[in-house]
Amino acid sequence: MIEATLNEWKKWYAENRTEECRVIGKRREELDDDEIFIRLWNTQDGKPPEGGESFNSKAWRKPGSTPAPGLVIVTGKGEPPLILTNQKRREEAVEETEKWEKQKSEKASKSKKTAGDNNGAGEKAKKEPPLSRYLKKPYQWRCRDCGEEFDARKPEVHCKRNPRQRAEVSRDSTKWFNQFLEDVQWTYMPHLEVTTGLVGVIDDEEANALAKEAGDSLEKILNGEDMSTPKYFDLYNERTRYLRVSDLKEHSKFKRVINRIASWRVAKQKPVGKAPLGVIEIGHAFDEFLGETFENIQSDDWAKGERVLFDCEELGVSVGGTPDLNFKGVPVETKTLRVFPHEVPEDKNQKSIFKYKWKRNYAKQTALYLQGVDNEFMLLLLISRESGSFTVVPVCDEALAGMQENWVVWAENYQTQLDAYKQLIAEEE
Repeated sequence: MIEATLNEWKKWYAENRTEECRVIGKRREELDDDEIFIRLWNTQDGKPPEGGESFNSKAWRKPGSTPAPGLVIVTGKGEPPLILTNQKRREEAVEETEKWEKQKSEKASKSKKTAGDNNGAGEKAKKEPPLSRYLKKPYQWRCRDCGEEFDARKPEVHCKRNPRQRAEVSRDSTKWFNQFLEDVQWTYMPHLEVTTGLVGVIDDEEANALAKEAGDSLEKILNGEDMSTPKYFDLYNERTRYLRVSDLKEHSKFKRVINRIASWRVAKQKPVGKAPLGVIEIGHAFDEFLGETFENIQSDDWAKGERVLFDCEELGVSVGGTPDLNFKGVPVETKTLRVFPHEVPEDKNQKSIFKYKWKRNYAKQTALYLQGVDNEFMLLLLISRESGSFTVVPVCDEALAGMQENWVVWAENYQTQLDAYKQLIAEEE
């Protein structure tokens, strides 16, 4: 098992190590049993399975009480710890870990030198795969509006907006992509094989026909494209000047953004000094790969997605976002996942992981986009990063009602922050 919810990892630990276990995250953090984590294999766990990641750094900042940034640890007396992480936690920890890892590196270099002096056999210490890498100056940037790319040591305003920072795809991820593109056979599958009974999925003859037409069309296009490995990808940066569609899906994300957005709006943009490696980098680079591929599609039916904007009455704010594509006038949002549940029947956890992602992410995002367009449904394109299999799902805004109930509560709890944000927006107009 490589990926599962926290609750499933706790069950695994109880069954395989000890029932008397505890879960340790950040200080004063309330952990969500439904949050999805990937496992990291340390030296005690042995060699990771195919698709798994090894972890040979220090798992604890303070042994037994504080994990290293980006980690959640399941531990029990007399048993080795289970080390967990996910994309969100790794990205949030990048700035926090920079200073800590520099100190760790200095200590490690001293200890390695001592070990080398004392090692009579002359064996070199194992080189451990890092989870991130430092970026060299000048950094790479891309304009959010015109798309022009440029190098600079500091961010430079372009087209009156702060640019996106980019990072070069690492050598290991480039090898992964080259092998993937050599082996992949893009295969469309009807969505009812994987989405029956999920919130927002509509069983309508016209919608299903459009989804099938889009899937068949895309299968021919993708298998006929001359694809190449991306050279750069956009670095994740949570800082924003405006509330986005993605900020309204979950309370934890909304709370984090609304509490900081006023200060973000007045602070100068700073370059990110590190980029992720491993599965996190591959996920980002895969998004870049799809973006470049879709950009080159020559078809009258397919087009680039257009920005949508809608008024969230409960919060009293306008929120915008941009679906990835458009097929015959219907918005299309793209999401990637490692595998579809039916592709790994031996891994029963994949079904619950897929349902969790659908409920907490996919269904909500499509429901939000639909508030800014005239369509009754939109299409969700789901693509496996391992097999190249994909499906196209017609989705309505059924998930909206639950979010609206949450927004009413958030509006009361964060009235001061919302008022400050709205005042800053009004001053711009």
